Amino acid sequence: MQPYSTLEVRRFEDHDVYDNDGAYKEAVDHPTSLYPEHIPFENDASGVYDPQAIHHGNELSPSAVSEGATKTSKICGLSRRRFYLVLAIGVLVIIGAIVGGLAGGLLSRQHNSTPHPNVNILNISKLASSNSTDSNGNIHRTVFFQDTNNAIIARRWDSQNRTWETSNLTEMMRESRTPLNPLPGTPLASASRNWNAVDEVHLWFLAPDSYISSLYLASPDTKSNNDWKYDSLNDSQIRTRSGSQLAAMWQRCSAENCTGSWLVAYQTPDGDINVANASRWDSPTRAVEAKNVAANSSLGLSPKLHDDSGVDLAMLVSEAVGSGSTSDMQRAIYEGGWGLNEFRIRELPLPSPRLQFAITLMDRFAVTMQLALLPNGTVAAMWFADHQYHTVPSVKFRGGPAAGGDFTALAASEDAMLYVVAGDEVLEFEPYDAGADRSSFVFVGRVYP
Repeated sequence: MQPYSTLEVRRFEDHDVYDNDGAYKEAVDHPTSLYPEHIPFENDASGVYDPQAIHHGNELSPSAVSEGATKTSKICGLSRRRFYLVLAIGVLVIIGAIVGGLAGGLLSRQHNSTPHPNVNILNISKLASSNSTDSNGNIHRTVFFQDTNNAIIARRWDSQNRTWETSNLTEMMRESRTPLNPLPGTPLASASRNWNAVDEVHLWFLAPDSYISSLYLASPDTKSNNDWKYDSLNDSQIRTRSGSQLAAMWQRCSAENCTGSWLVAYQTPDGDINVANASRWDSPTRAVEAKNVAANSSLGLSPKLHDDSGVDLAMLVSEAVGSGSTSDMQRAIYEGGWGLNEFRIRELPLPSPRLQFAITLMDRFAVTMQLALLPNGTVAAMWFADHQYHTVPSVKFRGGPAAGGDFTALAASEDAMLYVVAGDEVLEFEPYDAGADRSSFVFVGRVYP
């Protein structure tokens, strides 16, 4: 049997006496030769150091103590124990000051970098815009978004008065039989027309039950902005997929005296992209099959030239089914029926609320530009001109308070005007030089506030 326990061993230090029955429960008695021995006083001062001996009063061996030193050595006038205690306290105070300063600096920087809450625009608001030209050649533009109370706001501008007017559509409809109840951050889609004596602005959005709701303003040139009315969509119930996006346009027709049709694209609960037509709201047409489109895809819809003789065709962009980390913008054309024909902007992020598509037209509808607001706040684009495609990885925004990008919402009108939400503002941009540099837009002004 080994002469010691691996649990506890009885030991002696200096002159202390330990209670074997109380403090060391499993101590084993060892032969006296195995325990440290007290060294006689006369040998303790002899200069001979015995490593197995317990020295009285000295922590170091006698050889380590200078001749003539006092038994209680001092440092800076303090005993060794008190000196090291004071030193330790001082070090802790210094470390605490340093750590406190660093933490305070970090907290200060964090506080300073925290964005201020919006007071004008809902931080997850989408945008929609549309435009028309009246019989006198005056341009009318309307921009829609949600404020921080979730209300839908309309801002209208015309080239004659050159001022923006505001209408709170939610407040306006509060006492009506059809009060508005939009989803927070609801997708918004708008289209306008002034054709064959019919002048209207339409807006589509989603209610919390994922059904499409609609408002319209007839004869906006002569009526007040407070005359918006609910559009029943001919009592049709158009149900969308939860998280569906929306896109809309007005489509001309070739027949004389035809007022054209309103078109709205959305994703069905089954995942298809359908396009509903105002001529038969209750009989939508499938434009893209579910197997070919990503769930909750961004959408864009616009007129398209038909043999340079009219714009009675339509173009739809959506997001293709991706590889798992990226996907592509795909284009479908309506010409007697819908059909996918090519990809546009490649290697986009997967669908998310921050990924948003828009389409604008240039050079009298001859050039179509597709745009994508990316989750990082920048805008990518592609257009076709001079018999070739032109890709813009990052559109340049010149001037204005947010020229560098960092946008959270994007919309485009058919007359090449771009609208973005930047921080707590809606900003307006126009092509910098539509004839030469289609990759740049220049700041026009604030739409809101």
